[in-house]
Amino acid sequence: MSENERGSEIVQFAVTVPLLVLVVFATMQLGGMALAASQLSSEITRACRQFDAGGFERATDKEAFVEEGIVGASSQLRPESLHVERVRWERETRQEGSDSAGGAIEQRTSLLALSYDVRYELPSILDVPGLSGRSLERSVLGVFSEGRVIEVEVGP
Repeated sequence: MSENERGSEIVQFAVTVPLLVLVVFATMQLGGMALAASQLSSEITRACRQFDAGGFERATDKEAFVEEGIVGASSQLRPESLHVERVRWERETRQEGSDSAGGAIEQRTSLLALSYDVRYELPSILDVPGLSGRSLERSVLGVFSEGRVIEVEVGP
């Protein structure tokens, strides 16, 4: 093996190793992003199931109340990376009557429709251009009847 060949191998090694390391860390970053996306959706759904609809209506800062509910129900999300925006709600009371077996039955149902947007800043393993500093955004719609959730929809 001549000196030129050995020098050529060193140059190839010096170029190849950083690229391989970059590919490994980028793969880990993408895997972490996919895991965070899955965790965010499941934690939001869990928070909706445990949501205090009565406390929400009495709260003065709706965004903070919803954010605290998500963080309180979550064991996996970083609180400083979670932001809740554009909280909207509507209360509706439905009254239905029926006549069965000679007696009138009246049923009154109180519904609360709550929607909000969640932004979660993804954790970064390595400062890789194009992959670091990303965030996930989800729109959430929850419908509550008598303080219990009956429908949760988490979408992009």
